[in-house]
Amino acid sequence: MAPSPLDTPEVRRRAVRTLLFVSPFAFALAYGLAAVQGAEPRLALLLAGVMLAGTLAAAALIHVAGSNARYALVAIAIVRLLTRR
Repeated sequence: MAPSPLDTPEVRRRAVRTLLFVSPFAFALAYGLAAVQGAEPRLALLLAGVMLAGTLAAAALIHVAGSNARYALVAIAIVRLLTRR
């Protein structure tokens, strides 16, 4: 596949930088929402850790694959749907 015209080093850098900037806020938001809903602190921390890992993994995938990262993310979503109980 040909790279997207939006797949320039500057656009990639901006997307990765934004995800890295947002990741601590996503962690705090996920922890806060779980705590407000009455989750145990240990489980709220686990949920927040999953949110942090997801944002960091997305940043790494965009850094490595650029605009082709969408194919990997779609494949992950399909595998997740197929393995859901």
